[in-house]
Amino acid sequence: MKATGIIVEYNPFHNGHLFHLQEAKKQTQADVIIAVMSGSFLQRGEPALLPKWERAQMAVDAGVDLVIELPFHFATQQAAIFANGAIEILGALETDSIFFGSENGDANVFSSAAKLMTEQSVLFKASMRRFLDDKANSYATAWNAAFHELAPDLTLDLAQPNNILGFHYALAIAEQGEKIKIATMARQNAAYHDTDPTHHSIASATAIRTMLLANDWEKARQYVPDSTLFLLQKFRETHSFVSWDDFWPLLKYQLITAPAAQLQNIRGVSEGIENRLQQAALHAASFDEFLAAATTKRYSNSRIKRTALQILAQQTETTIPTQNYIRLLGISAIGQQYLRQVKKDIELPIVSTASKASPALIENDIRATKLYSFAPTLENQILRDFHASPYRRT
Repeated sequence: MKATGIIVEYNPFHNGHLFHLQEAKKQTQADVIIAVMSGSFLQRGEPALLPKWERAQMAVDAGVDLVIELPFHFATQQAAIFANGAIEILGALETDSIFFGSENGDANVFSSAAKLMTEQSVLFKASMRRFLDDKANSYATAWNAAFHELAPDLTLDLAQPNNILGFHYALAIAEQGEKIKIATMARQNAAYHDTDPTHHSIASATAIRTMLLANDWEKARQYVPDSTLFLLQKFRETHSFVSWDDFWPLLKYQLITAPAAQLQNIRGVSEGIENRLQQAALHAASFDEFLAAATTKRYSNSRIKRTALQILAQQTETTIPTQNYIRLLGISAIGQQYLRQVKKDIELPIVSTASKASPALIENDIRATKLYSFAPTLENQILRDFHASPYRRT
């Protein structure tokens, strides 16, 4: 059986994701679709709108065959770390290809860029340091400038969010020596950050979350599959959707009471960013106010949110597991057949129930679930993380 991997958040699963999934099957001629999905918290430093279990069910009901959780210490980091963790999982599962959406839409460009970067890494790092020395540049801006200094003729805009991720997927494949083929499609109809839909059935996840948080169900229903809408409405009957506002009091307390030296031990805290975060927290009445006060040209919105999340989770280098692993969240009948086919060759540990896994392997993700459970109405997530079985569709 031939497997294609997709790296996702599904926050929530919507019509654009469905189109991407259908194109992945069609363009790669895959028998099996494997989704590596972020858990309770996401790559841009945000809590997921609803738990990973519901999002995994949305994926499997829509046609994904295996949903694997990307561990917290990969899922909530900048693109290079995020991509390395996901590609390692896909490689272990003997995935033939990876399929992703991008602003560029040309797989050959991503392959060429990754090849160039592996060959010219020393020159790139020197250029990167030079651009970062200019305090006006954010990390992302410096990265893009250094890349285009190295490859002026390569038409890949690494200021675009999906291009950035796609490039790092290609680079991780090259650096890990995987034989995973690259396939991509141009992003359709809605950019990642669009807040106002311009298409009758496709909207960004950002726009859809805005609708759902405002309880605008009539507007949201045209942008999500019926199976997603059913799960969203069922969840909302007994639970609240999650946002950063639910964690703001905890973050503010940590920032205004912790000594700066303590914050400097947190993963991602560097360049004196802790001082800016503490000052912003001191005068902010909400997370949005804090974010607006802390964000600068050098410290992007995503950098602030990711760093804030690491502080909230008290994530240090010593809390990070030394090994990646495969945690199964959802599976179809075809996915079960494929897993039986490759299981004997998988070198990473497989976790289907957390209560049966090695504590050293999963304790960091259990801590993330405990943190997520602080959101209103989600107290049951701690027990659920230990006892829930993967969602199965036969």
